[in-house]
Amino acid sequence: MKRYNRRDFWKLGAISASILGIGESFSRRAFGALKGEFKLDKAGRDFSPITGKKRKAIPSACWQCVARDGIIGYVEDGRVVKLEGNPKLPRTNGKLCAKGQAGINQVYDPDRVLYPLKRVGKRGEGKWKRISWDEALNELTYRLKELHDKGEPEKFMFQYGRMKASSEKIIKSYFLAAYGTGTVANHTSICESGKWTGQELVWGACFDNNDFEHTNMIINFGCNIYEAHTNHLPLVQKLVKARAKGVKLITFDVRLSNTAAKSDEWIPIKPGTDLAVVLAICSVIIKEGLYDRAFIETWTNVTVKQLKDHLRQYTPKWAEGISGVPASKIKQLAIEYANAKPGCLFGYRGAVMHYNGVETERAMLMIDAICGYIDVKGGKCKAVGASWKNSFPEPHTKKKKLKIIDGFPGDYAFPTHHASHQVLKMIKDGSHGRPEIYMRSEERRVGKECRSRWSADN
Repeated sequence: MKRYNRRDFWKLGAISASILGIGESFSRRAFGALKGEFKLDKAGRDFSPITGKKRKAIPSACWQCVARDGIIGYVEDGRVVKLEGNPKLPRTNGKLCAKGQAGINQVYDPDRVLYPLKRVGKRGEGKWKRISWDEALNELTYRLKELHDKGEPEKFMFQYGRMKASSEKIIKSYFLAAYGTGTVANHTSICESGKWTGQELVWGACFDNNDFEHTNMIINFGCNIYEAHTNHLPLVQKLVKARAKGVKLITFDVRLSNTAAKSDEWIPIKPGTDLAVVLAICSVIIKEGLYDRAFIETWTNVTVKQLKDHLRQYTPKWAEGISGVPASKIKQLAIEYANAKPGCLFGYRGAVMHYNGVETERAMLMIDAICGYIDVKGGKCKAVGASWKNSFPEPHTKKKKLKIIDGFPGDYAFPTHHASHQVLKMIKDGSHGRPEIYMRSEERRVGKECRSRWSADN
């Protein structure tokens, strides 16, 4: 390894000085900006840092997650070069998360398939040739008609990723329904099915919303909300406002996430054991008489006595042995949360993406139910989602489907949103039927660009 002497460092200093000299004009501009000589342009406009030319601004919606926040796409020379939040949208106040800003990578990914490919070799050889859209659509139409005429529409399988808005209605409620196939799968089982199913079993619908701005205490199980969450941007801004007012945030997580680091208290917990702590919190609230009897007797199908009998076994000491969280801490937080009047409790991936995730979600809702923190100011309520309606009558074709979208028998207790991650394994297994046509569709929108990627093969 070379050793550097004093002369070498003098040379390095001379080179650095020459570089600074070359970049003098740039440095003056940079320091000028620091001194306030340059003014930031108003929101909703952007300029090329090279040419100074104003970029075209196109309002749209981000499709990097289900929140679909409003965005502005800035176009230069026919290419989207920057994404920002829409400053005229009060729901997000002009903000856009890092994932949303990275949406450009979806459009210009060098490995993205932009045209149909047809296999020319044996299956698995990886040999393909490019064909035209007309060729692809004609061949697909011929095969679909052939299956339909044979009375086997179920052998046409359609699987989609994030398909929302009018496209979902047109494809699922009209095209697939009219064709007669019920072999339709999604991606929810690798995304949110644990949370969805848990909530559906409790109050009939999925997604909740927390009124952080008016609450007095917040408990978080396994959610890194400062980085990502369902309805992330609107919700995290409310959380920031609540924290600025001094609202306490307690986070249970297996790691010191950014959210845990910004919480008043981070409580490490063993992976997959959130349910034990949640049940123990419920047990303490009931035992200490801190429950809302009126809410329980009016809005639930159980009695206080039934709750006492059920929760008696789930003591803080029992939960400590499973989760590693001290029993004293569990009891303290349970009492503090029940007395917050009101409080907000939420959780996500870290708590529900486990074998017991559905039950964990149900138990978290039980905490707010016995405290009476549901449908009250500063508490929790069911979220409201947009829907798309039209005057066209939906087809009433009788559907047929292969038994391959809900997983292998016995693997799932409640495959309410299918077991789509097992579909390819089930097709390979073949014992529960095998589709002759498999179509997979994904959709991403950035600015005015909208492309779909699909494939069909028998």
